[in-house]
Amino acid sequence: MRLHELRQMYRLEDSYWWFVGRRRLVRKLIDRYAPEREPLRILDAGCGTGGTLEHLRGMGELWGCDLAAEALQMCRRRGFEHLKQSRVESLDFPDERFSVVISCDVLEHVEADGRAMAEMARVLEPGGICVMTVPAHQWLWSEHDEALHHVRRYGTRRFRRLIEGAGLRIELMSKAVSFTLPAILAYRGWRRLRRAAGETPRTALVRLPGPINSLFVALLGLETALMRYLPLPIGASLVAVARKPEPEGSSTR
Repeated sequence: MRLHELRQMYRLEDSYWWFVGRRRLVRKLIDRYAPEREPLRILDAGCGTGGTLEHLRGMGELWGCDLAAEALQMCRRRGFEHLKQSRVESLDFPDERFSVVISCDVLEHVEADGRAMAEMARVLEPGGICVMTVPAHQWLWSEHDEALHHVRRYGTRRFRRLIEGAGLRIELMSKAVSFTLPAILAYRGWRRLRRAAGETPRTALVRLPGPINSLFVALLGLETALMRYLPLPIGASLVAVARKPEPEGSSTR
């Protein structure tokens, strides 16, 4: 990710609807699925500028890793110290170190996503969970993906194969960012029409008027509540919770 995009993320991460809704979703899923162990040891694999870690304060021992040194510097500004510069395909942590591993919109940046998934499973303790989000639907590909240097977007079958191929058991899989999808499609269609030939791709991170931003946050909260009862069929993102199997006779909850 370019330094410009990292700085934009750092400026927007605490208020922009996409980031606010996603990290609230992550916290809810950890509350619901994490093993009942104290303290939880949580790794944000691809922590970016630290917004998700910030929202998880008080949940346990928090660690972050990212390939970009600039991103880790921004995490340090938030007061985080348990940080490592590391590729998600070769995590610099021992086996079975964490009870929760988070991967928020990371795997789409990685050519060897199977290796990255295997690494996240490796550092996860038996009974621990991996909470992941990725962009959904290849037909949604746009300059936003180009600006963020995405390699792919994911369909449900591919994402499921990726997770199960690492030996993890899926406990939840759903689309997300569903109710706001029409607005996303409208904006990306408008950008496609207006984008000049040769123009540098830009992200869809556009500051919205406060009431609209708050509405979108509320809609994402509604989606999180609905996921407790049924998977959502369509959306701009895919979310999954997967558990590392424990030995026979053990229990995590």
